[in-house]
Amino acid sequence: MSSPSLAPLKKYRVKVILAPICKLFECVFELFVPLLVKRVIDYLSTLPPEGGYDWKQILYPSLLILALSIFGFGATMITQYVASRVGADYAYDLRKELYHQIDRLGDGEVERYGKSKVLTLISSDSFALQSGVNMFMRLLIRAPFLIIGSIVACFLLSWQAGVIVLSALALSSVVVGLVMGLTPKRYGAIQGELDHISGLGEDALSGARPIRAFNRQEEDISSFQGASLSYEKKADSLARLNAVLNPLTFLFVDGAVILVLYLTGYRSSETGISAGTATAVLNYLAQALAALLAFSRLVTSLSKAAASKKRVDAFLSLKPSIVEGKEEAHPFQKGEEIFRLEKASLSYGGEELALKDIDFLLKGGERVGIIGGTGSGKSSLIALLERFQEASAGQVYYLGKPIQDYRFSSYRGEIALVSQKPQLYQGTVRSNILLGNPDASEEEITSALNDSLAMEFVGRYSDYLDHPIEESGANLSGGQKQRLLLCRALLSKRPILILDDATSALDYQSDLRVRQNIHSRGLTCILVSQRSTSLKDCDRIYVLDQGRLIAVGTHEELLSSCSIYREIYETQVAVK
Repeated sequence: MSSPSLAPLKKYRVKVILAPICKLFECVFELFVPLLVKRVIDYLSTLPPEGGYDWKQILYPSLLILALSIFGFGATMITQYVASRVGADYAYDLRKELYHQIDRLGDGEVERYGKSKVLTLISSDSFALQSGVNMFMRLLIRAPFLIIGSIVACFLLSWQAGVIVLSALALSSVVVGLVMGLTPKRYGAIQGELDHISGLGEDALSGARPIRAFNRQEEDISSFQGASLSYEKKADSLARLNAVLNPLTFLFVDGAVILVLYLTGYRSSETGISAGTATAVLNYLAQALAALLAFSRLVTSLSKAAASKKRVDAFLSLKPSIVEGKEEAHPFQKGEEIFRLEKASLSYGGEELALKDIDFLLKGGERVGIIGGTGSGKSSLIALLERFQEASAGQVYYLGKPIQDYRFSSYRGEIALVSQKPQLYQGTVRSNILLGNPDASEEEITSALNDSLAMEFVGRYSDYLDHPIEESGANLSGGQKQRLLLCRALLSKRPILILDDATSALDYQSDLRVRQNIHSRGLTCILVSQRSTSLKDCDRIYVLDQGRLIAVGTHEELLSSCSIYREIYETQVAVK
């Protein structure tokens, strides 16, 4: 239970023990039934030709067989229910833990591990572990106990029959052992192929437009077909290997059946094997074979689960590079220092820094702008403020203390972030805009829709707020997505608003109206934009270039002192 993937099973330990115990009772009942059948058959075979029999010799064993069958059925049902319930609950807890791990890890750590691998963990690997737990509880005791019990019972009935049964099962076990020894690595390889296929599928979905734009459909399809064919070959090879089990085991068992019948029919005087004994031996042989095949399924399931367990353990064992503190932040006042960066640098793991020696300040009630060309580090700076990334050097302060001292919710709960990548979810307009404030009133919703200009298109929907939104907002234009995200941020009622190129899809007039509406709310704002005209009214503008802070000032000050800012402004004004 020290394994991270098995930790959720701890609270089910009683049920994990109870299910095999119930199976043990079922096995005992099953092993007694052939002996009772033998007794009835032997009694009937010794009756004289003229007839006459003691009905009690038949009725009592028959009633006992019926009783054992009922009790065995009850024990089986209890085991099946408990095993299925525990397996499903365990898988639920495991997937929840995987989701929590995704939340604990930073974006970079999940990217490095591989999103497609994480998706496979949540789906395929979790199901393999669920099946492994289920099979473990149902068959761990039942299969070996029935095999051993059947062999012992056969030896007690007849040593010759016992030798035959033991030999047949031993040969079958060798086949099962060889097959099981060859399968674990193949299951691991198949899971790796699934990861690759999932990655290709994700790339095809997220990059559908550029793939079509560059006429790469055929190459993309060919790549996917190649990966699918590789998976098919490995899966087919594994299936062929597992297909050897049944024919060979049944060959050995059928041979044993022939020998038992031969000893009963032609050598009964020498061996003393009666018809009842032969019937019991054949029953035990059938039980043992079924148990052996069930044991092979158990080993197969556990092999898959073991391969998945290693993968899940590896992911759950990853330590987040960004760990939250324990302090809670106090509400800030207007003019109070909120964020301050001192010589902060950021690296994404390469030699080149995305940000270098950045000094930054944000006070309550201010509107601060950040501008720069593509790749200048604007979004990286926001990542430092939200602590999505940790500063490689220097320090980030929040309310005068290192940001590492605070709980994530303490400062992120004060920030409404509108990213440059629209994050909309399948649902309705209402479910998307209420994500940050489920209890918002109709008046607040209307006000936010108006201030974000989303009312211009939402108001035209016949179903209004119940209008469906497809996954990632596929049924909306870029400007509509951004306005819904702005509406969501305004509805959250958080005092700090960060707009990371959040109005890039809006025309200049709409951009101006949105900024004026936001200003009227008195929010502390950080406006990240490539449009200098969007930042004209900011109290302070930070100009970034290739990860460095090259200038700070108001719009007028930068026009006279910063050539890069002046060039951006003049170019955009001329285009406008």
